[in-house]
Amino acid sequence: MKKYFSIFWLLAGFVLTACVDVPEPYGINAGDIEEEEEVIILPSGSGTVADPYNVAGLMQAVANLESGASMSQEVVVKGIVSQVKNDLNPDFGNLSYYISDNGKTTEQFYVYRGLGLNGEKFTSNEQVAIGDVVVVQGTVKNYNGTLEFDQNKSKLLSTTNTGGGGESVDILGDVTFFEDALDGSLGDFTVNNVKLPGSSSYVWTGDKNYHCAKASGYVSGACQESEGWLISPLINLKKATEAYLTFDNYCSKFNVDAATQCGVFAKADDEQEWTELSVDEWPNGTFATIANINLSQFVGKKVQIAFQYTSTTASAGTWEIKNFKVTGFGEKGYNGTTWEDFTNGDFSEWDAAGTKPTGWQDDTSKGNATLSRSEDCQSQSYAVSIAGAAIGERRMVSQQMYFDAGSYTVTFSAKAATQAGARVQAGYWPQSATATIYDTDGGSTKRTELTNESWQEISYSFAIEEGTPISLVIAIPTGSKDKAVLVDDVTITKAQ
Repeated sequence: MKKYFSIFWLLAGFVLTACVDVPEPYGINAGDIEEEEEVIILPSGSGTVADPYNVAGLMQAVANLESGASMSQEVVVKGIVSQVKNDLNPDFGNLSYYISDNGKTTEQFYVYRGLGLNGEKFTSNEQVAIGDVVVVQGTVKNYNGTLEFDQNKSKLLSTTNTGGGGESVDILGDVTFFEDALDGSLGDFTVNNVKLPGSSSYVWTGDKNYHCAKASGYVSGACQESEGWLISPLINLKKATEAYLTFDNYCSKFNVDAATQCGVFAKADDEQEWTELSVDEWPNGTFATIANINLSQFVGKKVQIAFQYTSTTASAGTWEIKNFKVTGFGEKGYNGTTWEDFTNGDFSEWDAAGTKPTGWQDDTSKGNATLSRSEDCQSQSYAVSIAGAAIGERRMVSQQMYFDAGSYTVTFSAKAATQAGARVQAGYWPQSATATIYDTDGGSTKRTELTNESWQEISYSFAIEEGTPISLVIAIPTGSKDKAVLVDDVTITKAQ
C-alpha cells in the first residue's frame, strides 16, 4: 500500500537529530527498534451530510478562520473519538471530546461541549467513548487560536460504539424515524403466529437473559414446524427523503441456510402484500449488524417492518433480534395513527358480531355507549345507532389519533332514530384530559335537538397548541332514555 509522508514531519525529525542529544532508552538498542513510518491521511470530503469531511479535511477547511471568528454555516465531519473529557454538564447535557482520523491523539479536532444524537442532551459520560466512530454536525470557531466546534452548537448525527472490538458500522441519516432496543421484550412490536411449534404457545418471545427478541421452533427436544411474524408498529416516513433499516441479529443451529427460514419484509399502510427486503449475509453463531437496508420505495408513506421466522421438523434454529432502528434524512413524523389516517367515518366496517364499528369504542372507559348497526343510513351500508340512558351521559369515542398543533373541524350527520327531540353533543377527549371537552357556544354546552324525519349536518371546531393523541366523542346527554341517535359520515378537516 502506498504511504505518504509529510515534509513537515521530515523537517521536524531533522531538527531533533541535529540539535538535541536524545539518549537511548535503557535496555534497548537502537538497532532493535523498527522505525514506524508516519502515514499521512489526506483531506477528503465536502463537509455535507452526504459527504462529510474527514478530520484532515475539516482542519484544511477552517485553517484560515481568524481568532474570535465563527463559521457562518454548519459543517459535517466523520472521525474516531481519540480523547474524552468526563465533564458532563447536567443542566445543558453536553460533553467535550476530541476526534481524529485514526483514533490517535495527534492531528485531532476538539468538539467542545457538543450535544448528543440529533441535538438531544447527553445523560452520562459513557455515551461517548474512545474508539467510537462519530459523525458530527455544527459550527466551528477560533477560540483564542484553538479551532473547535462551538459550545452547544454541534450534535451527533450518528455514532457507532467500537469499544468492544466489534466492526465499525456507519448508520446512515441524521434523523431516527423509529427505534426499539428489543432489550428483553417485544417492545411495541406485535406477533402474528401463523403456526405454533408443537405444544408451545409462541414463536417469538422477549428473552430477558439475552436481551433480545427471540424466535425458535425447537420444542420438547425436537425440531417443530412453525411460522411466526414479528411486526413493527407503523413508522412514519411521510416527510422522509431517504430511509434505511438497521438491526442486530444472531442466527444459530440452523441445519440449512438461515436465509431459507428467516426473512425481512416491509409493507406500506396502503398495501396488502409484504415486500421482501434484501439481506446480503446472515450471521452464523454471532451477533452481527445488518445495516442500511434501503427503504426508498416506502418514502412518503407509513411503513411496517416484519421479521418472518419459519422452521421445519428438519431445521429449527434460533433467531435473535435487537437494536432495531430506521434512520435517514428528512423530517420525523408521529409513529402510529394520526388524524390523517382516520377511517370508517361512514360506519361501513364492523366487527364480525356487528356490535362495534372498526376504529370506534376501543377505550370502554371513555366509550360507554351501547352501539348497534342501522341500515337507516346516509351513505354506504350502515349508520351507527347510539343508545341513550335515563341517568348518565352515553359516549361513542373513536380510537386515539395524533393531532398536530392547529385548528380542526369535525363534521357529521345525525338524526333521531325513532323519537323527535333526541339530542346529541360532540367534542374531543385529549389523552391527558380526564373528561370530554365539548364544543361551546356562548359559554353553554351545545346540544343539538334532532328530528326523526331528516338528517342534520352538525360541525364543531377545536384548536390545540401542541400535538397530542385525541379521541373524537359523540355523546347522548343524560336523561335520553329511549331516544337513540343515528350518526353517519364523520369527517375531519384541518385549517390551513
